[in-house]
Amino acid sequence: MRKTTNENIPYYWEKNQAAKNGNGSYTTDGTKLYSYALMIGDTNEKGEKILFDYRAGTTLGMQSMTTSQHVSKAVLSCDYISDGVTLVDRFKYKR
Repeated sequence: MRKTTNENIPYYWEKNQAAKNGNGSYTTDGTKLYSYALMIGDTNEKGEKILFDYRAGTTLGMQSMTTSQHVSKAVLSCDYISDGVTLVDRFKYKR
């Protein structure tokens, strides 16, 4: 598994490649995206990336400040965002 910076983890998720940050708290196997042990992103059968919005003000709610930062870094690498209730195209998602 490639070791890289937090900023690059979503890029590798988008490209279906495994990667982890320096301490292993932000990882992807290319299909799923994790903040610690929490899955914050997945890939559907069409290859589309779905990000789960674990930030303040969503139904899923904020898990930790670090997880919120991990989610924020992945927004531009996903196709859809889920707040726990709805699934929305990332270009139409409003917070």
